Amino acid sequence: MNIFKIRDINIKINIFMLVMFIFYSLCGYFFETSIMVLSILIHEIFHSIAARKYGIKINEVEIFPFGGIAKFENIRTITPKEEIIICAIGPLSNLIIIILFLSLRVFYFDSYLIDYIIKVNKVIFIINVLPIFPLDGGKIVRAILSLFIGYKASTIRLVYITYFLCTFIILYDILNGITVNITYLGAIAVFSIVAAKKEREMAAFAFIRSITEKTNELSRKKKMKVHILVCIKTINIKETIECFLPNKYHIFIIIDSNGETIGTITEGQLIEGIYRYGFDVTLEELLIGSKKW
Repeated sequence: MNIFKIRDINIKINIFMLVMFIFYSLCGYFFETSIMVLSILIHEIFHSIAARKYGIKINEVEIFPFGGIAKFENIRTITPKEEIIICAIGPLSNLIIIILFLSLRVFYFDSYLIDYIIKVNKVIFIINVLPIFPLDGGKIVRAILSLFIGYKASTIRLVYITYFLCTFIILYDILNGITVNITYLGAIAVFSIVAAKKEREMAAFAFIRSITEKTNELSRKKKMKVHILVCIKTINIKETIECFLPNKYHIFIIIDSNGETIGTITEGQLIEGIYRYGFDVTLEELLIGSKKW
C-alpha cells in the first residue's frame, strides 16, 4: 500500500508491516512502532541518495517488518566500489542517528523515546552489517570478495555463509524458547535463507549482464584494465568464466600438459564460444574452432 511520495520515490508499506503497525498501536506502542518504521525509511532513503549519485534511479521503497527493499527503475550492473558505497550508506544513517541522540542524552535531554530511538537504530545497524544476504553486510562482503575471486564465486560463498549463520540463528531460537526478540531474528533468518537462494539463482544472469555492459564500456572508453590467466588446454569454458573479475578484460594463455603455450583466447572469443558451443567445450577445442570463424 502506497502511503506517500518523497520526490519521485513511492513509499509503500507491506501488508505484514501494516498489520504489525496496527496491532502494536492498538496495544499502546504507536510511538515505538512509528520510530521503527521511520528509522527503516531513513535507512532506505540514504540508500536511494547514494544510488542516484551513480545514476541508478529508485522508484519505490517498500517497508517490511524486517527492513526495507528499494526497487530500481533502471537496472544496470554496478561496480564493486559502487555497491560497497550504496550498501554502506544505509547502516551509516542509523549510526548517525545513534550518535545524534547519544549526544542529546549528554546534554540531559534524557527520555524513554530517545533511549528507544537509540535502541531501534542499534538493532537495525547490527542486523544490516551481518555478512548475510540480502542484508547490506552480505552485499558489501560479496563486493569485496568479487575483486579477488569474481562475482559468481563470491556470491556462492556468501550464500553458504548465509545458510550457516541463519541456521544457527533458527536453532538458537528453537533451543532457547520463543521470545519476541529471538522470534523476530528467526523470521529474518528464514527470509534471508530464501533470499540467498534467489541470489544464487540470479548470479548467472547478473554475470552475463555484466559482460554485455563491460563490452559496451570498452567500446565507449576505448581502454580497460586487463586480467591475464594461464589455463591448461583441457579446462572448459564453464570453469574458466568462474575466474572472471569485475571491470577487467580477460585474456587467456592456453598451455598444454608440458607447460608450452599453444595459443591465446580473448574474453570476446570466449563469449562467442559460449554462443557457438555452450559451456562444456574445452579451451583447446575453442582455440581450434576460433581459427575457423
